Amino acid sequence: MKLSITTENLLLALRRVMSVIGNNPANPILNNFLLEAADNKLFVTGLDNEICTKTEVAAMVFEAGKITLPGKKFYQIVSALPAGDVNLEISADDNELVNLSCRRASYKIRGLDAIDFPKVEDFTEEWSFNLPGKQLVSALMKVFYARSDDEARKVLHGVLLSIRAGMLTVAATDGRRLALVEKVISDQDIEERDSDVILPYKTVSELIKSLDASKDVKIRLSASKAVFETADTTITSKLSEGNYPNYRSVIPDDFNHMVAMSRLTFADVLNRVALVVSESSNSINLEIGVGQIKVWGKSAEYGEASEPFEASYEGEETNIAFNPDFIVEPLKHLECDQVIMKFNDNASPVAICGDEGFLYILMPMRN
Repeated sequence: MKLSITTENLLLALRRVMSVIGNNPANPILNNFLLEAADNKLFVTGLDNEICTKTEVAAMVFEAGKITLPGKKFYQIVSALPAGDVNLEISADDNELVNLSCRRASYKIRGLDAIDFPKVEDFTEEWSFNLPGKQLVSALMKVFYARSDDEARKVLHGVLLSIRAGMLTVAATDGRRLALVEKVISDQDIEERDSDVILPYKTVSELIKSLDASKDVKIRLSASKAVFETADTTITSKLSEGNYPNYRSVIPDDFNHMVAMSRLTFADVLNRVALVVSESSNSINLEIGVGQIKVWGKSAEYGEASEPFEASYEGEETNIAFNPDFIVEPLKHLECDQVIMKFNDNASPVAICGDEGFLYILMPMRN
């Protein structure tokens, strides 16, 4: 293998793949990047037991070949290189040694023979659809935080992709809150398709980090795997086994009250007041009245804080308590200027709406 590639392109490829590579003492080669040079392209692959990411970038390839290099260390080296051309060549005397040079810097990097790098199992597609990358990444970012943090609860630790009659629903819940985004898919091939798949959280995280939102994504599915393809990157993942709970059962049929407010103002006030709450007193209160909301919180450890801000509301005064982390989380990932909060009383599920197709359901805390 012998090639020349810009520092920018090499670093771009490594960044797309780096988050897949972990620390696997039982199989050290999984700690490495697989580098393959062919057809004036450099292909970089990383994988673990659940997910594989493969990406390609332009390079001048003088001699095709492949090798694996230590992921973390190789990334550190390339990140430290000056801008310019990077020359990579497998040593003629040792097929597990790569000579790297960039301007005046030179390295001899020890790797492992690519022949021992695991092969990705064959994928048999059952059905597929296309989606703009921006829509997929945006939907995942707006719901992923609502999943369960408990890795043992594999179904709730993941994110649901549900297709019903041409509608894609992306949803996550931990049993205390629910976030979902619905999008109409303009793909006639799936208008009659009804299917649910559960993406592991690591896959969701990888899609958010690695997919180019400016490119279309082809999503290919089988009973046990999902493949996400763009023009230059392919992410292959196992699916989580199990049935996702009926999350729609927690969504009220209607609401009696509605209050509209600035998303950023609401988030800022929540963050300021939340500074005085503690683990033992982890709630903040919203006193909702005509024309304003007063947010207040207190704890024995730190004291108390309150701050009112303008809101559009004409109903009866209501006091609702929330976990501050749970109510502020969706506000960080929405893009709209205003959000609308809908509720019936201070003990029933509350809805937050904003961006088109987005819905967040949260149970209040007891006052």
